[in-house]
Amino acid sequence: MNDDELLARLRAADPAVTASAPGSDINRLVEAAMTTDKQTLWPPSATRAATPIDRTARRGRRIAFAAVAVAALVMGAAAVWQTGADHGSTGAKEAAPLALTLDGETSAKCMEPTPDLLRKFEIAFEGSVTSRNGDQVVFRIDHWFRGGDADTAQLTNAGADGHSETLAFEIGQRYLVTAQDGVVPVCGGTNAATAEGTALFHRAFDK
Repeated sequence: MNDDELLARLRAADPAVTASAPGSDINRLVEAAMTTDKQTLWPPSATRAATPIDRTARRGRRIAFAAVAVAALVMGAAAVWQTGADHGSTGAKEAAPLALTLDGETSAKCMEPTPDLLRKFEIAFEGSVTSRNGDQVVFRIDHWFRGGDADTAQLTNAGADGHSETLAFEIGQRYLVTAQDGVVPVCGGTNAATAEGTALFHRAFDK
């Protein structure tokens, strides 16, 4: 066997020679192999890491949820503000000042007040004189013992001096006041607010 014959046999046995390679069916085989590998590596029921598309979708859902939560908070705050505004515009108005008149007509000396005497009056409060104009005195009511909810009271005829025990009602001073039918009698326990007088009013009206 010479060199040419040996070379011819080697070429015939070489699998890389195009004449001996598989036919055009190679493309189908390669595609089938790739499909089989993909189904093996990524079975539908298997747990796998999130792809960039999955992460983007979850991020979008989180952003949408946050937007809904912020919108709910804004709507809630607006509702609270509107409720406060409505309350401020249509709420209950401040109670009108309590109108009282001082009755100083008596010729007897006043007795020391007792709890039983004080309980006969429908109005009883402790208040501070905030202003005085002639015979008009205005009280800021600091504490109600009985009979009302007004913040202020206006006492007329406070300048009456027909009785020696008529109070002067000085601005800035605190007083204990009783009244019946809008009238403040001189001998009704009305007096400057002292510790003893305040304790007496508490005993009369506190339960």
